[in-house]
Amino acid sequence: MRRLLPGLLVVAMLLVTLVVAIAEARPGGGEGYGGGSSGGSGGGGGGGGDGTIIIQLIWLCIEYPAIGIPLVIIVGIVALIRARAEKSQKAWATSAAGVPQVATTMRAATGVSRAQLDQLRAADPAFSNVLFEDLVYNLYAELQKARAQGTAALAPYLTPQLAQSLVDPRLADVHGVIIGAMRITELVGVNGPSVHVTLEFEANYVEIGRDGSQHRYYVVDRMRVFRAGNARSRPPERVGVLDCPNCGASIENVRGTHCSYCHEEVGGGRFDWTVEQLYTLKKEPRGPFLTSDTPEVGTDQPTRVDPGANMRFDALRARDPAFDWNTFQSRINVVFHKLQAGWSGREPATIRPFVSDNLFQSMMYWIDLYKQSRCRNVNENARILRIDLANVLSDATYDAITVRVFATGLDYTISD
Repeated sequence: MRRLLPGLLVVAMLLVTLVVAIAEARPGGGEGYGGGSSGGSGGGGGGGGDGTIIIQLIWLCIEYPAIGIPLVIIVGIVALIRARAEKSQKAWATSAAGVPQVATTMRAATGVSRAQLDQLRAADPAFSNVLFEDLVYNLYAELQKARAQGTAALAPYLTPQLAQSLVDPRLADVHGVIIGAMRITELVGVNGPSVHVTLEFEANYVEIGRDGSQHRYYVVDRMRVFRAGNARSRPPERVGVLDCPNCGASIENVRGTHCSYCHEEVGGGRFDWTVEQLYTLKKEPRGPFLTSDTPEVGTDQPTRVDPGANMRFDALRARDPAFDWNTFQSRINVVFHKLQAGWSGREPATIRPFVSDNLFQSMMYWIDLYKQSRCRNVNENARILRIDLANVLSDATYDAITVRVFATGLDYTISD
């Protein structure tokens, strides 16, 4: 009996350690993101206590296998619980109890603010940030396709130098262009004879070589567009169509940069935005991760808020007294759940009323890819935790509000 006492003492010590470990494994256990460093060891692991436990467990398995082996199993289960809990805690920088509200203390975005483009409305009252972004998204996607298909149809929207250098004879096709982010990095010549805007895109696309090879790439590209200082924005109904920049005739009426319908030379940025540069800053092979576990990056970072966002939000409310933040949040919640249902069910018709043309094409690509792979990505029990205001823009055509949505749910992929 006396020989058993040391073993029981070690078991008691290990059980105390396990109780502490289980308490630390509770989701939202009182520590914020990046915490877990109370005392000498933190969520990063590597403390001396873990090594002591392992030595004690090995000793128990040798000296008292009836006690040690079951205890090893228990320790393994607890370790798994801790790992999953820590992964869950690091997903967000805020707790689920946070009340959605207009953010006021977040850091401002870097680069050129979209609001700075509003300066163009002094000479062009019809200028719209929303429509400008739709146009440059469309131009970027068409330029990627033109690298394989040729630039003839885009001649009014390219400088001759870019048109000559863009095509890659090794490519048979470029498709599946998905734009993940677009940043404005430079705005030059607002009050001059020509306006130049430099944009940075993060995107994915598939290149098919003439040799039959097929590769998907992640890229960071820089694109520079310009137009004459006296040019005027096209109407909203023409934004999604690359037609004659002057009269809107079908692009088939344009030979090179001459339109046979309006008899004008329509290139060189005279009437609309023209691409003068497109070059790649970064390009990495990256296949479609349909079933892998890819950690989110940046969810712990503060929300980037335009310095004038709250002021412009108040101005919007003054113009439209029926509009308020709570009602807007409710609308976001409806759209959020519709998108989750459409995505999980691979139902494009459910998604279509709630997204732009460009975003719909991106989502359609991924839905088709999942269908071809005979699998389904499901977001189960998804719910919004908090909504932060990031930016507000208004023009003659649209009011545009950018928000950051914090949400949670069970994300998994299953086969058909």
